[in-house]
Amino acid sequence: MKSSGRALFGVANSMSVGGIGSSLSFYQQDQNYWNEAQAQSQASSADAALINVMGQAETNLAKGLASIANETAIKRVNSQISALVQQVLNPSGSSTSSSSSTPASSSSSSSPSRPASPATGIGTVLLTTGTSLSSLGILPSGTITVSAGNNGTTYTSTGTDTVGDLINAINIDLPTNAQVTASLNASGQIVITSRNDADTIAIVGSGTDAAAIGFDVGNTTFEPTKPTTGTSATSGSSSASSSSTGSSSSGASSSAGSSGSLTSASKALPSNLALAEQGLSTAAGILSASGVGGTLVDLLA
Repeated sequence: MKSSGRALFGVANSMSVGGIGSSLSFYQQDQNYWNEAQAQSQASSADAALINVMGQAETNLAKGLASIANETAIKRVNSQISALVQQVLNPSGSSTSSSSSTPASSSSSSSPSRPASPATGIGTVLLTTGTSLSSLGILPSGTITVSAGNNGTTYTSTGTDTVGDLINAINIDLPTNAQVTASLNASGQIVITSRNDADTIAIVGSGTDAAAIGFDVGNTTFEPTKPTTGTSATSGSSSASSSSTGSSSSGASSSAGSSGSLTSASKALPSNLALAEQGLSTAAGILSASGVGGTLVDLLA
């Protein structure tokens, strides 16, 4: 009987200890679960707070940039409107320059002087130095005479000569010959130029020989260009003053008559002195002082 009782007591003790162990295991699992849930909740809250902060920063950045851009736009519009208003208040054609002139003053205008240039004749036919005179219709014994001043050079064709031979003969510098030079320009035209600024050049030929090389009727005589000195026109102070006043008044009247709205606006707007006394410098202030209603709308509200 004693041994049976001990056995039963051992079984009871065994069951009691097992039940306590299971209870402790369930409790620990429950604590772990809630700890994990609380950690996850805290992490979610931190994420949400960070997202809110970043979103607010983005919003502030956008508002700041919009405010800067909007202020710049308003300043630009104010500046443009102010300039237009000031232009209306002070039209450029209303000032007169008569007060700036003194009784002894005078106005003058001058043209630049021009030096003399030698007479130059240019033919109208396109040639080369190898062009034969016979191909141009200049027959043997045909003559071409170039005169400059009191001297002259006469060339007589041989029938086998060329334009180059004619040019060389004209360029012979003898005291009795015409003081000229002959050449072909880039276009192939004969150019005959006087060696001085005084002689008149005349080019003639037998029959139509002069016309054959480009010196036809109306293109045979060439005058030198005479020198010119600077010319000036001086007017008295009284006439200049009256002219200036007249031009200014006419400019003011035309400015006023060109636009009826401009005239009415200039009458309605206050003067610069009045604006300065009121401390008005912006377009909105100027328009408000003039009695014109209006507001500047903030485009980036």
